[in-house]
Amino acid sequence: MRFVSTTALRLVTLLSVCMLLSTAFARISFDELNEFYRSDFNNQDQITEVCSAPAAGSFWCDLADEKLTLITGKDKDSFFNQAGEVVAVYAKQQKGQDLNGKYNLDKGNNVIPIEAINPGGALLIDGEYLKPENAQGDWQLTGKNTWTGTFTFTAGTHNVKKTLTVKDTSNIIDMSFEIDGTGKVSVVFPGISRENSPIVRIGQAENASENPLQDQAVTNPSYVSFQTSPVRGQAIIMTPTGDASKLEASALANRRIAISADLADSNTLNLGVYTGANELVRLYQAGLHELPKLFKPNLFGRLSLLIINLLESIHKFIPNWGLSIIVLTLLFRVLVWPLINMQTKSMVGMQELQPKLKKLQEKHKNDKQKLTEETMKLYKEAGVNPAGGCLPMLLQMPVFIVFWRIFSNFEFAEGFLWIPDLGLADPIYLLPILYVLIMVGQSFLMAKGNPQSLQQQLIMNLVFAFILFRFPAGVLLYLVTNMAVQVGQHWWIQRNAGAKPKVAKA
Repeated sequence: MRFVSTTALRLVTLLSVCMLLSTAFARISFDELNEFYRSDFNNQDQITEVCSAPAAGSFWCDLADEKLTLITGKDKDSFFNQAGEVVAVYAKQQKGQDLNGKYNLDKGNNVIPIEAINPGGALLIDGEYLKPENAQGDWQLTGKNTWTGTFTFTAGTHNVKKTLTVKDTSNIIDMSFEIDGTGKVSVVFPGISRENSPIVRIGQAENASENPLQDQAVTNPSYVSFQTSPVRGQAIIMTPTGDASKLEASALANRRIAISADLADSNTLNLGVYTGANELVRLYQAGLHELPKLFKPNLFGRLSLLIINLLESIHKFIPNWGLSIIVLTLLFRVLVWPLINMQTKSMVGMQELQPKLKKLQEKHKNDKQKLTEETMKLYKEAGVNPAGGCLPMLLQMPVFIVFWRIFSNFEFAEGFLWIPDLGLADPIYLLPILYVLIMVGQSFLMAKGNPQSLQQQLIMNLVFAFILFRFPAGVLLYLVTNMAVQVGQHWWIQRNAGAKPKVAKA
């Protein structure tokens, strides 16, 4: 009892510390605009070094005093200058992550290279970048999850009206340009991050070229993209919206990609630009995963798509993402019941055999061969397979990993019960607390009166629990449901007299 009381006290203390530390992470707010300046970034020495180089060409050298606009979102934090050009985009590996205002322009998660000669979404006129002049712009919150920015400026002799749409529920920035005059105009994006040789792809119809020659234009493109690797890292994907028959896509010098149009054909140019994680679930929801040769899913990826399709099918009948997550998790637990049954019976059997095994170890401590023979004999007589607890777990692990990836990256765009958004952390930490309590219950159940084993399991589980407070609520809802059913299954099998093996007498 004393041990249990001490353990409970430690548990409460550690849980309190976790909650206090978690509250230190301020919650992101998409509904607020933030002013930012070049001097607010962390790596001032690197900016100075880049701008003092003999052949300095970074666009950052001209942004010393210009006010920037920061829009913080679940998938990324984006910075725009006064002409609506994208000067930095910080992709988030975990949805809803708060970067706490710590932005380093040369950090790997900023998809725009610090040395880029043009910002993202910059306009070239006949191949030349003319810095926007007389720029005026304004951002308006046009929906619960939508910012619309309208900008006007001049580029040489051309008057430009630019409209941007940024949604918290999408990684795509919609860009619309209205340009007067004549000539060839190109919208360019530099990239990507610290990658010196990013993968460039240009899609056309059902095919795509990889790392094409510079300035080699591809007509009627379906997309042009930068990727740090085929299946991970970050991506910048430019796609025409509307008729692309008179557009061109190309790779330009200085690590830039472009979509171009001739003003003689049209004075408007409409694009969608994906900036963020090069991750299958997010690309799927953006409608980009089937672009030719853009993303090659492996076995885990194909399994992810199957589970996403199942989740969406459930959602058609149960139009609530929270309930859909619960139903999908329960279906999975039903499917793996035979494995769980085998695993739990094996674990219970091994617990029952521990006293016998200790006696054998003491009896044959000087004869390892005899100890091995007697141990295997004991397992056989008891009907226990030592690998029975590991093999089912190993078979389930790939699916657990896939579930984790899906719920970590899926954009639910709705809440559940007290949770306003399943893509953000639980605002009152109820789900993390529930998960911790269930883990504690599982630890007591698994330890079965063994104080040393109980202490080890509690410490291990609580170290992991610390990071739970910042997980998206959708992930935690899956974890809580899955763990609760697992503990229930374990308790049911353990209390069932038929689950306990008849242990042979020594």
